[in-house]
Amino acid sequence: MKHRLILPCLLLAVALATAGLSGCGAASRTPAPEFSSGADAAPSPDAAETASPAPVTGEAAWPVPETGIDFAPIQDFAPAGVVRAISDSQPGDGSDTGYYAIDRLQDGSARITFVDYATKQQIVLCSQPNCTHTSDACPAWYSYDNALRVYPLGDQLVVLQGGSFLPQDWLGDRAVPRVDILNADGSGRHTAFTFPSGCWVSTMPHYHMARDDENLYFVIQQTTEAGDRQAILCAAHAASGQVFALCGLPEDETHLIGGTDGTLVLEYTPGINESMDAAPADTQVVRLDLATRQRIPLTSYPFGSALTACDSEMFYLLSAGKVCSINLVDGSTAVEMPLTLPEGCSSIQRMYGVFDGRLVAATWTDGAMNTPGGLRFFAIDPTTGARTDLPYTTGEENALVPCQPMAETDTDFLCLAEQTSIAVTVAGAPEGQGQGSAAQYRYALVPKADFWAGTADMTPLPLN
Repeated sequence: MKHRLILPCLLLAVALATAGLSGCGAASRTPAPEFSSGADAAPSPDAAETASPAPVTGEAAWPVPETGIDFAPIQDFAPAGVVRAISDSQPGDGSDTGYYAIDRLQDGSARITFVDYATKQQIVLCSQPNCTHTSDACPAWYSYDNALRVYPLGDQLVVLQGGSFLPQDWLGDRAVPRVDILNADGSGRHTAFTFPSGCWVSTMPHYHMARDDENLYFVIQQTTEAGDRQAILCAAHAASGQVFALCGLPEDETHLIGGTDGTLVLEYTPGINESMDAAPADTQVVRLDLATRQRIPLTSYPFGSALTACDSEMFYLLSAGKVCSINLVDGSTAVEMPLTLPEGCSSIQRMYGVFDGRLVAATWTDGAMNTPGGLRFFAIDPTTGARTDLPYTTGEENALVPCQPMAETDTDFLCLAEQTSIAVTVAGAPEGQGQGSAAQYRYALVPKADFWAGTADMTPLPLN
């Protein structure tokens, strides 16, 4: 069996590609794909009034495979509120008061930072006086950037360390996935759960994390003693530190798109890993009831023909020719609108999510990928198909990325403002190992009205 191995995106050299546009590949094999829904599709805006609800038929969840991992009892798990996807191009997420992120250093270490919305400053999450934030004495510092990601959930922070499927004996326990729990101010840091060697957190492009009010949802990949690969959907509960195995997943790549209250939307493509020569089947989209782990088919679409996202009500498919909105409750097609891509573009290569009801996406003009002037950043109104072109980019000349929104308040967006590449040599690595590059990020807090008008000031906030 041939596998497409997806490296943990923070294994240094891959960081820039994850934040850029190369993660989704050619996003359009057909200019206007036909989408198959659980209800009769109606291609007009009036469909929301006329479509019949799809029959809700649940199937049992994929069983949890034998893992040898000491997960918490599944009966102790409970979903909590609306599920939403977390950006896969940044190692952090926002709360009501600010944005938590990971700042990488040239020796391979990293530290947790906090962008304070009130003071408009980015600080290292450490209150110790005269701290250099470069040793174990600092509660925000990690000696190795093991695909670190930080997520605020309630009054706690969950720090997820990604691990690696590659043997790295010199890294010791830094090479295995871990779940750390901290207080929101960075104090009280402790390791709540450690996965065994042979496991790593899936960091494939286009959505690999999701969250609700209390739980972080992620996928653990594990190599068995027989050399096979298996995937488990996990949930880390921030308040208790418990980690649950919710269900197994198809061997095929599975993406966590978002969800509704208590429901996680997943998509996967049967056969994508079976052979590089055979054409994969249609991509399947299902709703997973997190309380019962039943899965309910939502829709399907030709593999590679569209990019997807969802908010708490709608699932969106964005292709080169149209945008389709599907109701997450009954599976009916609520609206299907034609759209026009920027001049010189025949496909869409990256979806960043739903912001202010618009789908934020990017692409390159045909034949001009990673060239100066070739990047096109824009937003689509799914109710009308109208496109808003956005003039914000950052990065180096041949590695430009959009200044995408990362989090939001009622009035502002927290946007990526600056991305730079740094050379990394991991401290203590054997000669010839531990070398690569990593991306450093800086952010800007801008009014939403200015962002949509194309006049937002993307000057990075200072890091103190």
